[in-house]
Amino acid sequence: MRMKLKFTGLRRIPDEELPSREIRYLAMIAVDLMALYRRWGRPDVGIDDLGEWLCFAFALPDGGKFVLQREAYNPPTPGFLLSVTMEIFSADAAEKIIRALEIPEAVMVELSDEASN
Repeated sequence: MRMKLKFTGLRRIPDEELPSREIRYLAMIAVDLMALYRRWGRPDVGIDDLGEWLCFAFALPDGGKFVLQREAYNPPTPGFLLSVTMEIFSADAAEKIIRALEIPEAVMVELSDEASN
């Protein structure tokens, strides 16, 4: 049984605090980089084998973490990948995260097949 999580009171966290082995892709979110910047501050820059990533990592007040990220240079889409920890891996959580970002124009454009089943 899943714990009922609150999606209010988000706080930014450094992307290093994300448990990289426990995080999974949930959705593609259409949201403007400048809108995220104005609301949540500068993105962190993460580096992995694929290149540099702009990252906005968050924690919910009572559990669960998520990140919005995209390639720093020449992203293939203007949106961000939404990846989450398992306790918030659901279609319902994706919608709640989008609302909690407090950016009215943010919308989900794709949902992971695993989350839609």
